Amino acid sequence: MSDQPPYADSPDESFDDIAPVPDRRAWLRIAGQVAGAGAVIGAVEGVALALRVKLVLSPAERAELAVGAVLADAAVAFGFGVAGGLLGPILARRSRRWERYRAGFALGVAGFAAFFFFPMGVELLHRGDVKGSAGMFALVLSLFAFGWYNAGYWYRREMIGMAPRVGFRLPAFGLSVLAAGSAALVQPAPPQIDPAPPGAPNLVLVTIDTMRRDHVGTFGGTFATPVIDRLAAEGAAFDNAITPLPETAPAHASMLSGLHPAEHGLEQNGMSLPRSSLTVAEQLQFLGWRTGAFVSAFAVDSATGLDQGFEVYDDDFLPAFRGLSEFRAGYAALRLLMRFGNPADFPFLLEREGPRTYARALRWAEGVPAGEPVFLWTHVFEPHSPYEGALDHAAILKQEPGYDYDDAEIASLRQQYGEEVERADRQLGEYLDGLRALGRLDNALVIVLADHGESLGEHDIMFTHHGLYDEVLRVPMVAWASPPMEWTGRRAAQQVTVADVANSLLDHAGLPLLQQTRSVPLTYRLTGREIRPDPLLLMGRSTQSWLYGVRAPSGVKYIQGLGSEELYDLATDPTELHNLADTEPAAVENGRLSVEMLKGHVDRAAPETDEQRSLLEALGYVEPEAAKTP
Repeated sequence: MSDQPPYADSPDESFDDIAPVPDRRAWLRIAGQVAGAGAVIGAVEGVALALRVKLVLSPAERAELAVGAVLADAAVAFGFGVAGGLLGPILARRSRRWERYRAGFALGVAGFAAFFFFPMGVELLHRGDVKGSAGMFALVLSLFAFGWYNAGYWYRREMIGMAPRVGFRLPAFGLSVLAAGSAALVQPAPPQIDPAPPGAPNLVLVTIDTMRRDHVGTFGGTFATPVIDRLAAEGAAFDNAITPLPETAPAHASMLSGLHPAEHGLEQNGMSLPRSSLTVAEQLQFLGWRTGAFVSAFAVDSATGLDQGFEVYDDDFLPAFRGLSEFRAGYAALRLLMRFGNPADFPFLLEREGPRTYARALRWAEGVPAGEPVFLWTHVFEPHSPYEGALDHAAILKQEPGYDYDDAEIASLRQQYGEEVERADRQLGEYLDGLRALGRLDNALVIVLADHGESLGEHDIMFTHHGLYDEVLRVPMVAWASPPMEWTGRRAAQQVTVADVANSLLDHAGLPLLQQTRSVPLTYRLTGREIRPDPLLLMGRSTQSWLYGVRAPSGVKYIQGLGSEELYDLATDPTELHNLADTEPAAVENGRLSVEMLKGHVDRAAPETDEQRSLLEALGYVEPEAAKTP
């Protein structure tokens, strides 16, 4: 007589009467099985992150990241399993037991798959990869189908005693943790690139967020900035360096692409540089440089697209558990925290102090073999608001817009801002000393500049960088080289822009310049080359509207707002107190024509989201009402 249980080969309605398995806790079993699947996906994700993450991680940190991905994905999958296990039987309440189980398991698996793969599909679709996006969506449907057609079958087999009760949960977790732990042994390989030319220089770019030109000693400032002053004395200074759009992400995109914001398309914080853009980092990486970027604020994290061409892009601000935002579940947890909490209460998730950023950069530079040149960009957030000091500037910013500063508060905040400028200068000196100790300044070009300035009450603009006045447009910019170049000790009076940084780096390295840009190597201004002076088109924001303008090499500036026009002669009125728009109609008309040309290139079809805006505001970016309306 056969030992085969009855009906083993022909499961039908009678399954509920044969060796019934109690299903009072079916939801818990489903949750455990879905969690096992989540652990497997987490292991794959963790090892993949260890191989491709653009952070400087120790072996222990890589293992921690991978194990964290396993545990987090398993936890999220468990939650979806619980939801599916409870919801499935409700939706299929008139069905047989194995069908109810099938519905619950399929919903749990599909829910977790959608959580994991649906955002990837949306991102790929946003990037124009329709096939990749369709593949992600199809994968979600496939996993639902897998759960639907398999869960009921295996459950029916168990009901008649044909399958073991252990299942795959424990093996899945064991193998997942083992695979994730192996991430500690994984060392991401640098990109496969051709070697750089013999004697190739190191290229060092330092951007100091929100530093005013007139607060730096070499440009007439009264605060102590001996490090920048020394770089200017031993190198070169640019007295008329301008940012075309005084916002963090757009200005940095211009530095790295050589393009005006109206050309590269990143026209406000919260937007992204198109992946089709060619950056100086991509050019240098392709030609043999090791490329690393270390930034200090959410405003320039990798979502802005500024990471293009960087082997390392360190935008992780957590003091512990490096890379939490890199895996899917960790990123979702942070988004929920920011969405339903007050981002201002979690500054350690949005920014980090300059010394920590510099330390990360030095750690990476130390690990690059001495014979390989580097392009190293560091961004620090001092002296961006809120300013630290006796007066609680962060508390004031929470009350804006419309906060009425008194004279004492204005004086105190101006002093606090100046002290942050001094602190940023000291931090820069320590960083350069570290690079010098590593030998990275023996053959190098160093460019130090700000992305924009800051209004400290001028024109009734309080402690932000709105408007198009020179307090926010003119930036400190110095260049230093070792060994000394022919331009050492010189100053340039001509108008230059932050976009000139891109081709300045390439020119010093003796490489082809980025084409189709107006980026002119800064040294051309210092060595007497004939450069045609061009007017600079300007973009910015006020509390009422977007602003457009033009700043001519002659010193004439035109600003157009919502129903307003301003005209200034900077040669005779450097503080822009006397509006000449009513008395110089010809100049106004010229400015108006230039602005109309600029507007033809501007496309703000994808402004920052409400979530991005709240994070930027938590960093001290008090957005004007005009910017909140797409």
